[in-house]
Amino acid sequence: MKEIVGVIDTIAVPAPKVWEVIAAIGGVDKWASMITSCRVEGGGPGAKRFCTMADGTDLEEVVEEVDHGAMRFRYRIVRGLPVESYQGTIEIRAAGNAHSEITWYSAYAASEEIAEEFRQMLRGMLPGLIKGLEHYCRN
Repeated sequence: MKEIVGVIDTIAVPAPKVWEVIAAIGGVDKWASMITSCRVEGGGPGAKRFCTMADGTDLEEVVEEVDHGAMRFRYRIVRGLPVESYQGTIEIRAAGNAHSEITWYSAYAASEEIAEEFRQMLRGMLPGLIKGLEHYCRN
């Protein structure tokens, strides 16, 4: 079953600063509380990112797009999730008065057995990731 789960939120950080953190590819463990370590091999599209979650799950990601003009970052998680074809997209837009609008969505294929649980996990996790990004960028 194909699924798309996303969130749009506005944070009190200028878009260029948020983009600088996202476009760096690495350092996710500095702002995502559920990630305990993160390392990157390569740079730009094709780079691989390896993250370990707090529960011990190891994720392997491949960077698909780093579009500086559009401030869009796209990645695939190729190992570590109970779903297939997971693609995450983060888009950043200036929202006036040194604020940014963050759109973060995930597209994936899930079996009926785990679809609802995974959907709910993402709905809880994505807003927290954005808030962690805001906190990191403001400090």
